[in-house]
Amino acid sequence: MSLANNIYDTSTLLGTMRHMEPPSNYWLGLGFPSTIQFDTEEIDFSKLQENRKIAPLVVPTAQGVPIYSAAEERGSVRPAYVKPKDAVSASRVIRRAAGFGELNSSVAMSPQQRYQAIVADILRQHREAIERRWEWMAAEATLYGQVTLEDDNYPKKVVDFQRAAGHSVTLSGGTLWGASGVSILSNVEAWKKTMRRAKHGGVSNRLTVGTDAWEVMREDTEIRDLIKTDYRPSQQGGLDLNFGVMEGMEVEYVGKLSGTTDVYVYSDYYEQADGTVTDFMSPKDVVLTSPSMAGIRCFGAIQDVQAGFQPLAIFPKMWNQEDPSATFVMSQSAPLMVPLNPNATFRARVVA
Repeated sequence: MSLANNIYDTSTLLGTMRHMEPPSNYWLGLGFPSTIQFDTEEIDFSKLQENRKIAPLVVPTAQGVPIYSAAEERGSVRPAYVKPKDAVSASRVIRRAAGFGELNSSVAMSPQQRYQAIVADILRQHREAIERRWEWMAAEATLYGQVTLEDDNYPKKVVDFQRAAGHSVTLSGGTLWGASGVSILSNVEAWKKTMRRAKHGGVSNRLTVGTDAWEVMREDTEIRDLIKTDYRPSQQGGLDLNFGVMEGMEVEYVGKLSGTTDVYVYSDYYEQADGTVTDFMSPKDVVLTSPSMAGIRCFGAIQDVQAGFQPLAIFPKMWNQEDPSATFVMSQSAPLMVPLNPNATFRARVVA
């Protein structure tokens, strides 16, 4: 049976990607709900912050007093580029494959079926790897107020979103969580107040806790005593945390600090190119976030003639190579996750 070496167009490849289950993306889902695609190499963003002036007092016959003013801040950055590429080699198509359940089946796939399955599997891996990079960018922007772009084939560049320096703190010595006299709840309350009053800040509604920080938090005497004596339902402002056995998932909901502040324990990770396992967020940290962060998933134009330099989140393509014979699948993306209101986040390292 001959093999039809189909070179699928971008629309077909994108359709295949869209039907795949996306990976779990905590930080993207938490603070980056919107998408903007640019038809330029650079990503431009701006923000408009209203003032908090009180209306001036005048007598009825006096002229009105103008109070409107708003400062517009603009920024522009050239995003990093990602372009994973893999080959559908002749040897992969000819031999039976374990990854598609073929070895456990009495009926072998045809070379054509195996070819299509391999193309789809490459697209799936590309999408997951690219979205994992998006997730990393979203985590960096949320945790640190900046994204440091650096790789073997990319010179170091720091994209600084100008978060206030006071929105990143490191406790030490007698101020660490678990130390005598330290009130975790007072810490969180003070940090929430800092966020609320900051320019481009907001009212926090979630506390994300690293696993090491959670181990200390769940043993805190003040919190445990309050839970014993606070009988208000959590939706009415009561303290409600589950100190039971963790399920071991990357993200686990454990309750509320108040009627409006959810608490999640976080331990997700990714693998670097050399196989090193790295945490998205340090287990020693906690981070407060607000919907006011208004994060945007930004994408620059794809720098590929076949893409027509159009703004796409992911641009997949295929082509043949004659010698050695192979078909290549490549996916390209020019992403940057931008928090329009970076002060609507607050990170603290709370355990040593």
